[in-house]
Amino acid sequence: MHYQAITPRVWHIEEDYRDYCTLVRGDRLAILWDTGQGKGDLPSFLAEHVDTDCLVLNSHGHADHIGANHRFPKVYANRADWHLLAAHSRMTTGEPPAYEVEDLVPGTVFDLGGLHGRVVSLAGHTRGSVGLLLEEEGLLLAGDALNPTLLMLGRESAPVPVLKETLSAVEDLPFDRYLASHYPTPQPKRMVGAHLRHLDCLRTEAPSHPGPYGPRVCRSIHKDPAGRSVIFIDRGLVEP
Repeated sequence: MHYQAITPRVWHIEEDYRDYCTLVRGDRLAILWDTGQGKGDLPSFLAEHVDTDCLVLNSHGHADHIGANHRFPKVYANRADWHLLAAHSRMTTGEPPAYEVEDLVPGTVFDLGGLHGRVVSLAGHTRGSVGLLLEEEGLLLAGDALNPTLLMLGRESAPVPVLKETLSAVEDLPFDRYLASHYPTPQPKRMVGAHLRHLDCLRTEAPSHPGPYGPRVCRSIHKDPAGRSVIFIDRGLVEP
């Protein structure tokens, strides 16, 4: 399984092509951030590289980030996305999740030993999306919530006012760069501002040629000095 060290304590793991998990290693506790598609043997990877207890945290409930949850006895996920974990389990096994799920509450701080991880709300991509702020590293683990291409699709996504509130709050957090779950390298914090300004000029007209997400989803592009923001958004999240 390929990985790269973002810092000595933070490893970005390519569990499947362009699908990343992140390992954070403290002196007395580690965190595995997401479990990918479920194609890689993450428990064996952890056994080889981690010599402390390790908590498993989900950034959100989409299938490509919770695929190996069932290989661990306990997983933390925000309660607003528990229905997505349950739906994935029913689809793959026909049963409710066999692992224990504990609520991942914004404001919770994990003391890893020499490093702290603070859970922050990143509601938008899903209503239960959360991030992990590593202040000592100047780094935010953001899952899919801050990808350079934002996907806001269907009922599981939050409406635009909630996304705007999320991005505004993120701009005030103390970090310099962030890791997104489909990009190999950290993104600069200024991309958050590019997305935020994009929300003030969203193009939401019906697409002339429906793309892969269906006729209700429009594609909006905003070229900003801070970066190029692309948002695919269900028009129902914008319309009153």
